[in-house]
Amino acid sequence: MDNKSNGKLIALAIGGAALMCAMFFGVSFLTGYVPAPKHSQILTPLRSFMGWFMLIFCASLIIMGIGKMSSAISDKWFLSFPLSIFVIVMVMFFSLRVYWEQGRTTTVDGKYIRTVSELNEFLSKPAAVSDVPPAPAGFDFAAGKTLVDNRCNKCHTLDSVKDLFNTKYKKTGKVNLIVKRMQGFPGSGISDDDAKTIGIWLHEKF
Repeated sequence: MDNKSNGKLIALAIGGAALMCAMFFGVSFLTGYVPAPKHSQILTPLRSFMGWFMLIFCASLIIMGIGKMSSAISDKWFLSFPLSIFVIVMVMFFSLRVYWEQGRTTTVDGKYIRTVSELNEFLSKPAAVSDVPPAPAGFDFAAGKTLVDNRCNKCHTLDSVKDLFNTKYKKTGKVNLIVKRMQGFPGSGISDDDAKTIGIWLHEKF
């Protein structure tokens, strides 16, 4: 394979990655994407765009490299295949364990969570603050649970957002913030009184 062909393949990888990421970038706005507080509405999806671009582009380069390697040692295919797998695994290991050493979850005090034990320890501690008032005397938690099931389960199941809710919103005292965000979605059917009831139930029972 000559340099001209290599250039075409690299250009194809760049073009394909850019096209797919541009679609991802556009869809994030068409679906009503709203970033978290203090996060840029442009830069946040743009970072995701660059992440997807690098993933697709690097994957294309790896596939191209495997193809060249296989053609160069086609008479020893039994060596090229395991060697290719080894290279891919090492790249993934380096990316996950070295480059992204900080981890994905950040606590309010700036610490990073990378293991299950660290996450469980974090979740076992009560939230220091809350934007939801205490449940009033005689609050009907059964009715609150029914309301949550009827309103919140219209878009997602509770189990699918439990970890995100507990780590990102409940632990940082922002239960009311996420309830108000859900209330703002078209067709949510959540009134102001519903939002108060949902917030109390989520804070006390979820």
